[in-house]
Amino acid sequence: MRSRIRLKQSAIVLTGLLVTFTACAQSIADARADIRSTYNFEPTTMAFDEQARRAPSLSALWDRYSKAAGVYSEALRTELKAEGQPELLYCDGGMLLLNKSKSPGDQTLGLTSLQKCSLAEIQHTPYFYTLHTLAVRGIDTFDLQARILSKPKYSVFIVQHALSLGQDYAFLYPFLVQEESTYVPKLIARLEKEQDPTAQKSLVRALWYAATPEAEAALRSFAGAPGSSVGMDDARKLLETLKTVRQWKPTDPTLKRIRSAVKASQRTSVSELRAKRRARMRSISDEALYDLEAYTVLIYRSGT
Repeated sequence: MRSRIRLKQSAIVLTGLLVTFTACAQSIADARADIRSTYNFEPTTMAFDEQARRAPSLSALWDRYSKAAGVYSEALRTELKAEGQPELLYCDGGMLLLNKSKSPGDQTLGLTSLQKCSLAEIQHTPYFYTLHTLAVRGIDTFDLQARILSKPKYSVFIVQHALSLGQDYAFLYPFLVQEESTYVPKLIARLEKEQDPTAQKSLVRALWYAATPEAEAALRSFAGAPGSSVGMDDARKLLETLKTVRQWKPTDPTLKRIRSAVKASQRTSVSELRAKRRARMRSISDEALYDLEAYTVLIYRSGT
């Protein structure tokens, strides 16, 4: 009798496991179908208003992922590893994985997927947010940021602050939470060979905010070269501003207001100013950009 009971119990457990496994497998299959269906369109062939109409379907997928992360993460990994998928799947799907998972394997897969992204308008803002998040985590995002330079009309809209960022600030923002020594040499090398005027201006701005001796020297060299371009003119204007800033006396009212705005005194060191600036630029807002200007002026004033 006991033997029969044990066999019956084992059969029940086995049946339960098979049902659970089948349901899980079916859920993953459903999630994969959902992912393929969501990304089954090509933004680059659409007008912007048509892209905008499709955008909510991407956000809805992110919500479904959050509610069933175990199933969707496995399904998304499988889809991202497959060859010949729609570019949007690699791009938005890669961003989804990077935002939802911090495991080394998922980070590598997500970054590899992002390299396949052509940056259609529908992808601009989430791509920017993803790069900023990765930079805050300490991941080298230079190559991914450099891809923004190929899009002169790249733009980001921060809904919470009604803030628009053009290519220049969208490109440089993730750098502002990083150590300058990790990216300044790369910016200089890129500026030396960059031909696109809009991209030149973005590189100039990034070097300006880096505010290191190496970056300033590169700006002076670029501004002093013969010829004229949007980037060169911007570099010259910034250096004129720097000349004025360095001529202010310690008692200058404008300088006092700047110090007050970011709660910095004359005794605040350059390293402290840089640390405060990096911490501040972890947030994305117009207020943070105002503080960026203040910190940068004080860094230049204190000696780089």
